[in-house]
Amino acid sequence: MAINPFKDTNLRDLQQNAGQFFIDHFSGIKEKIDSSWKRFRERGQERITVMFIPHSEKKIVNFHISIFTISSIVAFVVITVIITSILIINHSSTVKEVSILKRDGADSKVQIKIYKEEINKLHDIFQKFKPELTYLYSLTPDSNIDSLWAKGGVPNPNPNPNSESTAGDQGAPSIELLNVQEVRQELETTKDVVKKIKNFLNYRKKIIENTPSVWPVDGYIVSRYGYRNSPYTFETEFNSGIDIEAFPGSEIRATAPGNISEIKWDPNLGLTVSVRHKYGFITSYSHCQRVSVEPGQKVLKGEVIGYVGRTGKTTEYVCFYQVKIGTEFVDPMPYLNRISK
Repeated sequence: MAINPFKDTNLRDLQQNAGQFFIDHFSGIKEKIDSSWKRFRERGQERITVMFIPHSEKKIVNFHISIFTISSIVAFVVITVIITSILIINHSSTVKEVSILKRDGADSKVQIKIYKEEINKLHDIFQKFKPELTYLYSLTPDSNIDSLWAKGGVPNPNPNPNSESTAGDQGAPSIELLNVQEVRQELETTKDVVKKIKNFLNYRKKIIENTPSVWPVDGYIVSRYGYRNSPYTFETEFNSGIDIEAFPGSEIRATAPGNISEIKWDPNLGLTVSVRHKYGFITSYSHCQRVSVEPGQKVLKGEVIGYVGRTGKTTEYVCFYQVKIGTEFVDPMPYLNRISK
C-alpha cells in the first residue's frame, strides 16, 4: 500500500483553492476578451452605404458594404502594393547586376585577348632565345643537343592562334594553353642547361684567369710570330715570339698569375724574365732595361715585373714576348686582348 503524504480532505481543499484562484484571476480576462471580440464583430458587421448620384435624373445607384469587407479589400490592396514594390526593387537590382556582369564579361574578354597575345609573344621570344642557349650548351662537354629540346605528346589540333574553337572541337586545347605548357617544360629544361653552362663557365673562368690574356706592355707590334727576314742578316729565320715596340722605361706586366722561374742575361735577348703559370704555360719578356722581381717570387696578372729597354741584340726599345706551352713555343697573338687586370 502506497503512502500518501496528503490526506484526502487536504487534497480536495487544494484542488478547490486552485480552481477558485484561476476563476478569480483569469475569469475577468476571459470576459474582457469575449467582450472585445463581440464588439469587434459588431463593428465589423456594420454596413456602410455607398451612393452614386448622377448629374442627370437617372436612378441613384447605392450599395451596402460591411467594414469587414472594406478592411479585407484595403488589406489586400496594401499587401499587393508591398509585394509588387518588393518585386520591382528586386527586378531593378537584378537588371543592374546583369548589366554589371555584362560589362565585366566584356572587360574579361578584352583581358583574355590581351593575355593570349602576351602568351604567344612570350612563346615566340623564347623560341628565338633557344638557338642561343643551344649554342652555349653545345660548348659544354658531353652535351647532347639532339635530345635537348625533345618533347612528345599530341600535336596541336588547332594550330591557328586566331581561330576560335567550334562546337566540334570543344575538347581540343587552345594554342595558348599548349604554348604555356611548352614554355613551362622548356623553362625546366633551361634551368638544367643554365646550371650546366654555369658550372662550365666557372671551370673555364679558372682556366682563363690563369691563362696569359693581357698585353705585357702598351705599344704596337713591329714583328710577328713566324718566319721573317732577319733585320741583321737579311736571311729567313723563325721568330718564336712577337716584338712590341714601346716607350723607353714602359712598364712590363705579367700576363697571368704565376711564379718567376728565371731571370737571365742572353747575348741576343738581353735581360729576360720568365714566368711559370698553371696548365703548362710559360711566358718570357726580353730586352728589359731592368726588372723589379726576384726568382721564385709569386706575381699576379698585371703586376709590374720589369721595364722596356733595348738590351741584347736590338736597335729599338721593344719587349720581345714569348708564350710556351710545355716545351713548344706558340703564337702569342691569340692570347692578347684587352681584358683588364
